[in-house]
Amino acid sequence: MQDLVSIVIPTKNRATTLEKAIKSVLTQTYSPIEICVIIDGPDQETRQMLDKYLGRGICIHIHETKGVGGSTARNIGVQVADGKWIAFLDDDDEFMPEKLEKQLSLLDHNYEARHLSFSSVLTYEAGCPTQTFILPDFSWQSNKYTVGEYLFSRKGRKTMGFIQTSTLLIPRELLLEIPFTNGLKKHQDWDLMLRMEQAGVEIKQLESPETIYHQQVSNRKRIGQQNIWQFSEQWAQKMNLSINARDSFMLSIVIRGIAMDRTLSRRTRQREIMIRVRKISWNWKHMVSYFYMIAINLVRVYLK
Repeated sequence: MQDLVSIVIPTKNRATTLEKAIKSVLTQTYSPIEICVIIDGPDQETRQMLDKYLGRGICIHIHETKGVGGSTARNIGVQVADGKWIAFLDDDDEFMPEKLEKQLSLLDHNYEARHLSFSSVLTYEAGCPTQTFILPDFSWQSNKYTVGEYLFSRKGRKTMGFIQTSTLLIPRELLLEIPFTNGLKKHQDWDLMLRMEQAGVEIKQLESPETIYHQQVSNRKRIGQQNIWQFSEQWAQKMNLSINARDSFMLSIVIRGIAMDRTLSRRTRQREIMIRVRKISWNWKHMVSYFYMIAINLVRVYLK
């Protein structure tokens, strides 16, 4: 008998995209599965949409909250799930049909081991859904760099890694031990991966793109695309990052956020950028990428 996989989907006011997400789960080549939908706040339209799936032989659990945020909603989903495995799916993403089957094979169907899997994604620039490409650009190699370096560092003009919530498959017991950090406004998936690494969890990549990552839906930016650089800077200071990972995060996330912050004058943005540039550890191995990130963000200050 195969082990049950629980797909946890937090949602609010996105009934249309949620239904697409659910349909992508129902096409999985692996079974048995259950779907745990966490409706995070008042949302009658979503509840009505989900009602039509009840009593049709589809195992869907619905849990309603009062607006606890994405991290806590996912943790609630893990707690109410019955599966040995947890796969997360954002309500505006979709699974490819063989995602679960391939990831379980990669993890040897062993839910007792301290390991997890993420897959590559098929995505596109906002507004150009027909021009697809695959992320990440570089494969994960645990013996070459840390999770932080993989997520934030660059090779040439490209960020090396990309790990997103909808790509994850993790044993449930491991998530009960190491849950999402409650209350995070942003970087929820990065935060989880960094803490998994610190706890000695083995991370495995399924290189084929098994998740469709939608950059923007219904003219609403995803949480990860919101520019709250002050929060990002404070978050990074609390995390266990290597010097290179911290410097790369500062350059690619924080300084970029400052450059794009239209609430600040150009002079203020330039000053705030240079304050942080002075804190960078100028390792010669990363000099070229550091100069590139500084230059491109100073250009953003004056061109946008």
